[in-house]
Amino acid sequence: MVRKALAFLSVYYAYMTVYRGEILFWLLSGLAPFFFMALWVGAAREGLTDRDPLSFARYFFFVFVSRQLQVVWVTWTLSEEIKNGALAFKLLKPLDPLWHYLAQHLAERGVRLPMIGVLFFVFAALYPGALVAVGPENLLLGLLASLLGFLLNFFVAYALGILAFWLEEATDLYQAWYVFFMLFSGYLAPLDLYPGGLQEILLWTPFPYLAYLPAGLWAGEPVSDPLRGLAILTFWTALAFLIGRILWRVGIRRFSAMGA
Repeated sequence: MVRKALAFLSVYYAYMTVYRGEILFWLLSGLAPFFFMALWVGAAREGLTDRDPLSFARYFFFVFVSRQLQVVWVTWTLSEEIKNGALAFKLLKPLDPLWHYLAQHLAERGVRLPMIGVLFFVFAALYPGALVAVGPENLLLGLLASLLGFLLNFFVAYALGILAFWLEEATDLYQAWYVFFMLFSGYLAPLDLYPGGLQEILLWTPFPYLAYLPAGLWAGEPVSDPLRGLAILTFWTALAFLIGRILWRVGIRRFSAMGA
């Protein structure tokens, strides 16, 4: 089973290497955290926050890394294949299309990771002293949070893409999800700078655990109760998966009834 899964992933990895140039372009189009980093570093230098400039630089670099590990596009792919009927060809294969989409994304990470590694050394050269050594526990918990964050984003995007069975433009819904991510995940500012009451509400949503949790762990910040955060993130990921599978079963019957 493991060998078959690895062979399956290797096929998609070989496919993704053809698009190295496009993947590099996508990666460079996601440099927005460095813009926010520059704003907050400037604010820290002027004494407008209690944080020092290097802590902002470190935090936003890892926000960038965690975001790059969570990029998904299945909403666009699935929506397009539903509209043009290409999904019918995937349905002829023995494996559920979900696993093809997931393997495509995982294989793409294999192409993207070396590019992130290069930017890691560029950042270290530009901001000497910004990166600090953290323990293996922080590294592993940060990786786990990023993996769960990727799966949550993927299953949300998958569920929204399935809505193309009924809607003309399902991709707009994922854009709305992305807006909530930007506002409430720690993407624009560290979560500890938000009002206390808002923080308490957000901690029950998945958003802080998509950026603030992994970035804070990797940056060596005092993240409060990361295991609780991982548990909440696991709950939302499982819920998104369940909703996506229910929508798929209902939608695929509609697709088949239409003669696709």
